[in-house]
Amino acid sequence: MKSSEMEHKLQEIVRAALELGPGTDVSHAAQANVASWDSLAHVSLMLAIEGEFGLVIGMRDQLELTSYDAIRRYVAQHNGGNGGSA
Repeated sequence: MKSSEMEHKLQEIVRAALELGPGTDVSHAAQANVASWDSLAHVSLMLAIEGEFGLVIGMRDQLELTSYDAIRRYVAQHNGGNGGSA
């Protein structure tokens, strides 16, 4: 999967899991600044990412993935290296 495709899909997943509007910019979203990003939404988000990208995100990583940027970097690193084709 190309980096741009991965990022587009990840943004869709974040918007859906956090119940944000379709045009919402999620590039600066973080658990600290998105009211709907509670513990249940976080679990839903992690499960959706695992399902979409074929990943298994360990509990320690899940606890650290509390911003869109951190999630984007994690998925890029674990899904085909530096965001190149998988």
